[in-house]
Amino acid sequence: MLAELENDLITHIKASSLGAKLRDVAGLPDLTGESLIKRFATDAPAVYVAPAAFQIESRSAKVHFGIACVARNSRGQVASRMGEAIGPVGLYEMLESIANLLNEAQINKSIWKATAVDFMNDELLYKAGLTAGVVQIETRVKQFTL
Repeated sequence: MLAELENDLITHIKASSLGAKLRDVAGLPDLTGESLIKRFATDAPAVYVAPAAFQIESRSAKVHFGIACVARNSRGQVASRMGEAIGPVGLYEMLESIANLLNEAQINKSIWKATAVDFMNDELLYKAGLTAGVVQIETRVKQFTL
C-alpha cells in the first residue's frame, strides 16, 4: 500500500507543470547527514516523497506523507526562497504548487489533503546554499489490513 501511494504521488508530481521545472522528483534517498545534503545540492530544485506516520482505525488507515521541496540559487538564501523570473524555481513557489496540486487531489483511489507546511532550519542546508520545506499531506485508505 505505501509503495503504491508513494509511486502514485511521484508520478502525479512529475506530470504537473511544476514537475517540468524540477531536476528530480523521487522517493526520499536512503542517505543521512552530509551525504543527503550533497545529494540535495546536486539535484536541487527537487521534490522528494516520504511516508510518515499512519493511524489504523478498524479496517482503514489515515496515511501521512511529507513532500520535501529543496531549492538552491547561487544568488543566496533569499533568491533560493523567492526564486527569480528567469532561473531556478524558488522554495516558496514549490511549496505553494505542491500544496495546491495535492490538496483535494484524487490520484487513483486516494483523495489527498494538504494539512501543513513546515520549513526546515538546518545549518547543513544553509552551509550548502539550500532552502527546504515539507508539505504535509494525508489520505484515508479503506480496507486496510496488516
